Amino acid sequence: MFISLVAIGATDSYEQHQAIWSMFPGAPERKRDHLFRVEEDDTRNGKVVVLLQSSSRPQSGDLAEVLQSKPFLPEINEGEYYKFKLLANPTKCLRSSKKVIEIKDESEQVQWLQRKLSGANVTVIAMESKLVRSRKSFMSRFVCFEGILQVKKADQIYRSLVMGVGRKKHAGAGLLSLAKVN
Repeated sequence: MFISLVAIGATDSYEQHQAIWSMFPGAPERKRDHLFRVEEDDTRNGKVVVLLQSSSRPQSGDLAEVLQSKPFLPEINEGEYYKFKLLANPTKCLRSSKKVIEIKDESEQVQWLQRKLSGANVTVIAMESKLVRSRKSFMSRFVCFEGILQVKKADQIYRSLVMGVGRKKHAGAGLLSLAKVN
């Protein structure tokens, strides 16, 4: 895997998605094997800086520029503590209608996160809710979770790290970042 910082000339989530895909030329039919999260948003200049995790090294192009890129081989150990950051789209499915709705209550959002990261003891330190716009759909509510987790099941957390967490991964949600607590 690779972890990269990328500059994209688009503030709309759909255009960001298109720019990210353009960084992996020659493979239009493959499945998505990358996750990204907007780290810096400069709407005045129409640019964003994105943290990108991918299975292959991204290439700069007309729509996006690789600022930094390095191999990323995460090592997750059971019992250890990690700081985490996750931008997610907490949702639930209504059983009666099978309609998917966004979770707006903060305590329910934390419960959603704990279910999604069931392989860890999760302590949320900070949460910030923001609306993300896309020209293809209405505004979506994303929540940036930050905190500490203790790994109980390394394979489950590794899967969340690689595959992402929750819905709207195409729009910049789902990238789980971990940093070991010393």
